[in-house]
Amino acid sequence: MLRLGGLKGNQDEGLKELKLVANHGRYLAPFARILLAFDDLRHKNVVEARRKFILLHDQFPANPLFQQEIAKCDQPSPASGP
Repeated sequence: MLRLGGLKGNQDEGLKELKLVANHGRYLAPFARILLAFDDLRHKNVVEARRKFILLHDQFPANPLFQQEIAKCDQPSPASGP
């Protein structure tokens, strides 16, 4: 159904477009950076996600959510099962 509307279902292409918006977008760049940070967390790339959250916090210091996400990145990950 989404393909009929012209939307692509390729994850790599979607990430490529998000990076383009994050780097060159005007109004949606912060939102794209948030999505990219959560994609980093999804792929266990905590260092890169933390870096993105710090940049977002610097850009929007009044928003406490970015500081909360940075704190979550600083917490040690739970140990894997036995």
